[in-house]
Amino acid sequence: MTTMVVVASKHGSTAEIGERIASTLSARGVKAHVKDVGEAGKWLYETDNVVVGMPVYRQKLMGEGTLFLEAHRTELSGKPLFLFAVGGGPRLDQKLMDQLHRFPHRELTYFRGAMDEEKLSFFEKLQLKVVKAPSDVDLRDWPAIEDWAHGLLAYGVN
Repeated sequence: MTTMVVVASKHGSTAEIGERIASTLSARGVKAHVKDVGEAGKWLYETDNVVVGMPVYRQKLMGEGTLFLEAHRTELSGKPLFLFAVGGGPRLDQKLMDQLHRFPHRELTYFRGAMDEEKLSFFEKLQLKVVKAPSDVDLRDWPAIEDWAHGLLAYGVN
């Protein structure tokens, strides 16, 4: 069986989390690989399980992630689907949780991400400055991410 970790990522934090999930699964004997959301659709027929990760920006889910879920709803309906969102806040907003619950999934989780000031646009840096948020921070909890990936094995991800 194969597990595909599909990621939408603007600055790389969500992609790095997706890579860690895939490598954690691979270390447990699961054939897992990561695909960018833009190319993942053509590989859906070759995978048994799908994990989709998308970042939260300005209190919205990155559009490419939800577009992927919408566009491939039929193909995904026959496969175990697991979702994760990544953002800077301490928890995922209920409105965004409700948005993700529209897609039939086995599990949904939220991880905090990272921001690298060098990867941010001038506008993004300005927005962070206005709200007095850090622009260079890594809030990812790698042990929690690996634990979640290990937990997928209980669903038969192998």
